[in-house]
Amino acid sequence: MTARRRTLVTVVVLLVIVAAAAAVGVWRVLGSSPSEVSLEEAVADAELVQEDATPGSTTTVAAAGDQSSDEAPEGGTGDHDRDQEYVVVVPEDSDTDAASPSDDVATIDDINGGWAVEAETGSVPLEEATGSFAGFRVDEELASIGAFTAVGRTGHVSGTMEIVSEHVTSVEIEVDLTKLQTDDRRRDGAVQRALGTSQHPTATFSLTEELHIEGAAVEGTAIMLSAPGDLTVNGITRPVVIDIQAQLVGSVIAVVGSVEVTLADFNVTVPQVPVVLSAEDHGIMEFQLLFRRR
Repeated sequence: MTARRRTLVTVVVLLVIVAAAAAVGVWRVLGSSPSEVSLEEAVADAELVQEDATPGSTTTVAAAGDQSSDEAPEGGTGDHDRDQEYVVVVPEDSDTDAASPSDDVATIDDINGGWAVEAETGSVPLEEATGSFAGFRVDEELASIGAFTAVGRTGHVSGTMEIVSEHVTSVEIEVDLTKLQTDDRRRDGAVQRALGTSQHPTATFSLTEELHIEGAAVEGTAIMLSAPGDLTVNGITRPVVIDIQAQLVGSVIAVVGSVEVTLADFNVTVPQVPVVLSAEDHGIMEFQLLFRRR
């Protein structure tokens, strides 16, 4: 084989390799952006949660995003396992008086009282998160790829809700931002730095006005509300109005919501990653929460 022929073959092989790598990269990026939260999926998860809570049954519990002590989330170099799940057995003699699957709500009096975010069941692999989770969506422009929506999610959510006489009187939600995961570890590190999680590891939401939920709530009918409250991210608190949908499913209240936020309002700079050519200076905060009676 002549030198010229060898050179030509080498070039062709390299082009094939590059094309294959690009194809894999496109598939990985374009296939990793999950859909927006929806009440339909939240209701389906609520039904599963009730089944999983039966005494003696096994329940899949999220461990995705957990990081060992030798990892460095701020730099995005930790080799944490994704989509990890483990199983918990609900004891046969567990106290289910307050959250039994058969303890369905029948009247407005039944819905009154305290509720808490159910965060022990479900799993949070990025593309098929179930149970309770929160996260963000930001539009990006990727090199050689084009438009892409970056999504980050975490199942490390806690919170409470109080209902009195057809009114939601209090909602307090806390999210562990250090457990946020995207489709790429490099983006994970950039997100952690942008959100300042080393100093402000949590985000919170506190309802500032009561919400009237009417009798439809106990009929298992979906309701739509605008929830005004204070959102705190990166140590900065701003007023927001979150569009939410909610539905009572047996003994579980399924809630989904989203709100557009401007990153600069929370002193968050757009994360910089080599593959990202540009990113919007605003994004969507979204969540799916399943509430059980406390």
